[in-house]
Amino acid sequence: MKSSGLKTVAVLLFALVLLGSIWLGMAQGDRQWQQVQSLRAELKSVAQQLGRVQQSLESQGRQLRQVMDDGPIVAPRANSAANPAAGAGSSRGRGGRDASWARPDQPIVWTSESLLATDPSTLAGFAEGGQMVVVLEGQPPILTPYRYADTYGRYVNEDVVEGLGRYNPATLEMDCLLAEGYQMDPAGLWLRVKIRDEARFSDGLPVTGEDVRYTYFDIIWNMEIQADRFRGVYNSFAEIKVLSERVIEFVFKEPRFDNKVQALLMPIVPKHFFSRFTPTQINQSTGLMVGSGPFMLAEVDSSNQWTPPSDIVLVRNNNYWGPRPALDSIRYKVVTDAIARLTTFTNQNADMIRPTAAQFANKAEDPEFVKVASALRWYNVQGGWSFICWQNGPRAGGKLTPFADRRVRTAMTHLIDRERLQRDIYKNLARPATGPFNTETPQANPSIKPLPYDMTRAAELLTEAGWVDRNGDGVRENEAGERFTFQLTYPTGNESTLQMVTYVKDQCARVGIACELAPIDWSLLASLLDRRDFDAITFAWSASTPESDPTQLWSIKSIEGTGDNFAQWRSEAADALITKGRRTIDDGERMKVWHQLHQIWHDDQPYTPLVEQPWLRLIDKRIGNVNTYKYGLEVSEMFIGGPAEKAP
Repeated sequence: MKSSGLKTVAVLLFALVLLGSIWLGMAQGDRQWQQVQSLRAELKSVAQQLGRVQQSLESQGRQLRQVMDDGPIVAPRANSAANPAAGAGSSRGRGGRDASWARPDQPIVWTSESLLATDPSTLAGFAEGGQMVVVLEGQPPILTPYRYADTYGRYVNEDVVEGLGRYNPATLEMDCLLAEGYQMDPAGLWLRVKIRDEARFSDGLPVTGEDVRYTYFDIIWNMEIQADRFRGVYNSFAEIKVLSERVIEFVFKEPRFDNKVQALLMPIVPKHFFSRFTPTQINQSTGLMVGSGPFMLAEVDSSNQWTPPSDIVLVRNNNYWGPRPALDSIRYKVVTDAIARLTTFTNQNADMIRPTAAQFANKAEDPEFVKVASALRWYNVQGGWSFICWQNGPRAGGKLTPFADRRVRTAMTHLIDRERLQRDIYKNLARPATGPFNTETPQANPSIKPLPYDMTRAAELLTEAGWVDRNGDGVRENEAGERFTFQLTYPTGNESTLQMVTYVKDQCARVGIACELAPIDWSLLASLLDRRDFDAITFAWSASTPESDPTQLWSIKSIEGTGDNFAQWRSEAADALITKGRRTIDDGERMKVWHQLHQIWHDDQPYTPLVEQPWLRLIDKRIGNVNTYKYGLEVSEMFIGGPAEKAP
């Protein structure tokens, strides 16, 4: 089998040399341009065949080594990742896999047979090559792992930096990724992982247990590195034991519902690369993004890093240990203006954009448009909910804002007609939000309904809180004579957001509040949040897991430093429920705790929840294998079935 593959490679290499010689001769002889183009296409086709043969040989080589070491491999059953194998005292796992790394008294969860939710190579029109152009609405200021602070940074990182596991995008079940298999303590106090032998970073060096240990203790929990928001996510490990180069064991501080999720989803960075930099250099970096994923930055140079506003160009990682992606590269362009984004797309200078609700409603009904593009709308785990965050604490460490009073925050929610927003701005493509949990998940309390639009009740609450128009100038004052004025900060570039904040400003004026609109570029947003330098701010949260840990956003501890409780909401009752929920292993009982937390949050209104937004995407039909998964989109599975290039 291996010999036959090598013969194929030899034949194809000979063909490449021959075709290259012909091409050179034609170029020297100034032959027809069309013939040159034809030969280029043939060369590309041969190169694609070589890539597939190389993958096949690597797979066959791994299987051959496995057969020699452990005996024949038995084809796994469907959904095999959920079927534990390797009983007590066995050194063989399912299908003859080596299980000598495992504890003898616990079952092993092995990797799935395929890492692809949908294999693009089986589809009609499949081709390798070309660049996909994706437009982002906001400018990510930082791409460095554990330093980025927004959805766009996470979005780009996902195809570059991998964890030991991942959520299957179609089923939302936990799958192995860099891990070949793992064992979980029934009591929830440890998890042992075997890293794949073939797993390697983009520079070709192996992914090791020391890289896992280094990522947690020397990057995330290095207090000199500004990674506060990630310390709010990854915080359950007491120890990571490196048992061998490819075997590690996580020791948890206590049994918690998310121990396994934290261990398997934590993105792993290479120690041999990041250890070259001081914490200050990492904090100041913008483009030190290196990992083991199917794509990599086109260039990683510590002295000449990617910096905004340059396009972000990811290229295929030719050292990738997993299924070879079809795309040569992905270019992320930032276009902050909504009209300009749509123009970029309709001029065929982009393959995918996120339209506004009005743009989507218009284009989805345009028969000419849908001939060349797909208009996709669906709810998924990563779908966001928009809000207005009220500054519950002192602004920038100084004076308290009016929103430190719960009555004022509740009044602000009553001021906003969210049904009108849903109808007039979001074109009935969204649904009302009620609080901190996505209603697609069981974490949300189904008994909670949005507070009603009630201008009378809003005025009553403002008066109760001591805000009254004392001098007849149309603006309320407190007892000290201070006018009720505030800034509503919003990121620029989104037509729907501008319409919403303008509406809120008008509603405020109706009850004697002076609202000043304060636009800000997305790239500056994280810095403003870190400083807590706002009265009120609006954007949207997007989850990354089916069940989210409330600690990151709502724990009092997350107020510290640059944690993500930038609202500075302090609730001892909420903190107690967060601690209880994290320690509750039983799913049903834990959901009851989250429902209580949802009720406390709803009663306190640290944010005004606006709407839950589905994903809206316009995608050029030249892009193949586009699937609306429960977890979102898998760009690494897509291919270009039409013209290979867009204008840069």
